[in-house]
Amino acid sequence: MATIAALTTGSLAVSTASFAATVATTGDDAGPVEGAPVTQAAMFGGGTSAAPAAQRAPGSLAAALADPIPDFTTTTIEAEKSSIAPNSEARFTIHVRDATTGAPVADEEVNVVVVAGTRWSRSATLRTDDDGAARISARLLSTTTVTAVFDGGATLRPSVAAAATVMVTSPTANRPTGVAAIPGSTIGAKAVYLASLQKGKPYVWGATGPYAFDCSGFSQYVYKQLGRYLPRTAQQQFEATLRVPQSAKQPGDLLFFGTPDNITHMAIYAGNGYMWAAPQTGDYVKLEPIYTSTYWVGRVL
Repeated sequence: MATIAALTTGSLAVSTASFAATVATTGDDAGPVEGAPVTQAAMFGGGTSAAPAAQRAPGSLAAALADPIPDFTTTTIEAEKSSIAPNSEARFTIHVRDATTGAPVADEEVNVVVVAGTRWSRSATLRTDDDGAARISARLLSTTTVTAVFDGGATLRPSVAAAATVMVTSPTANRPTGVAAIPGSTIGAKAVYLASLQKGKPYVWGATGPYAFDCSGFSQYVYKQLGRYLPRTAQQQFEATLRVPQSAKQPGDLLFFGTPDNITHMAIYAGNGYMWAAPQTGDYVKLEPIYTSTYWVGRVL
């Protein structure tokens, strides 16, 4: 499980597993709920505004949208910077307003929610100030997507902010780097061992384990067991890891195939020219040779 360390007023202290989490909590339940999708309908109890009246449960968001009243709210979240270096501080500002008048919604609780694919995790609950604003900061180790959820109240309807993403990119990603300056992998051997335990499990597009994987779901699952959170897609993992020359790769490093702007496949380097991979539909997790000389190496620290 990814780790979120201490929650403080208006701030998140983040461990090496990063701000993001991969399990969800709903309502006041602090226990894990696998696969909770981040949609207004899922969180507030109703399909879409186009759903037949018979499907619109009284009090649901769908019913309210079909018969609006002037107590709707709007919630927004903005990141101070769209791109930062690893372990730098990201700052987010949330605003909750009356959707009709634009007046600030003051002294109300708003939830900060981390998005991971189709899963979400409530990470902090803040209270808006007199301007309807709340602020939070976190040190991020990987690209992170965050949204904000206002649960509403006795006279206020709930609302969900459009997500804000902060890209975490290595400062060495776009320039040559001497081998001696690259930090060594301290968990690579463990990653290779954990990868080997998944041998024979089927490839399923979009699967993140534990019974099936796609290529990036496989690496995400392995490193999650080691307390490292990787973003969901191969492209995002490429952008979130430290670039390493092919000649300096170590077991546990991630191998990326395609082009830097279009990563199409990835695997976990096992050593001696081999890699653990979840290759393609109809195949399964297995140890196989690196099949091309054109690839990029990313290190998880």
